[in-house]
Amino acid sequence: MSCKDTIHLICWYLEGRLSASVEDEIKNHLASCSDCHLVLDAAINTLERYFNSERAASTEAGSRAA
Repeated sequence: MSCKDTIHLICWYLEGRLSASVEDEIKNHLASCSDCHLVLDAAINTLERYFNSERAASTEAGSRAA
């Protein structure tokens, strides 16, 4: 699998929307490509920050309503 293909599929990979064979290809590519692994790490970090801030805002809004 190429870097372009891997990066294109990163979000679907993280969401578990790929077939087992494509997921295995991405895992193998990530194991040997530090550049794509950096993209994966950045995507994970971005999603964690987004969802954590969304939860914090939701909790804060709920506290104000009570």
